[in-house]
Amino acid sequence: MSRAAQIALFAACVVVGTLLAGWWLIPGMGMLWVRALPRSGSPVACAAGSAMGWLVLLGWDALHGPVAVLAQRVGGVFLMPGWMFTVVTLLFAALLAASGALAAKGPRTR
Repeated sequence: MSRAAQIALFAACVVVGTLLAGWWLIPGMGMLWVRALPRSGSPVACAAGSAMGWLVLLGWDALHGPVAVLAQRVGGVFLMPGWMFTVVTLLFAALLAASGALAAKGPRTR
């Protein structure tokens, strides 16, 4: 399976997992992904797939609600523009998946 296909498949898993169980499931999904694909599963791929999955969720919400207004208001609470709050949201998802994947890989041995 190509790297792009792995990232897209992990993104789809993140979308379904987030809808069913919430954001706290993402580190566990990163752990399982790296364990299921030990040679090709990487923390970087998990991070990219997770951010892509949440981008899909944000896009879906933007079609059905005032996401831009919400991002501006919540971003204002954190003293940042709305677009930056959106980037921080995607970065949060990426870091959750990457941390789970790194924890599953364990320490490097030399």
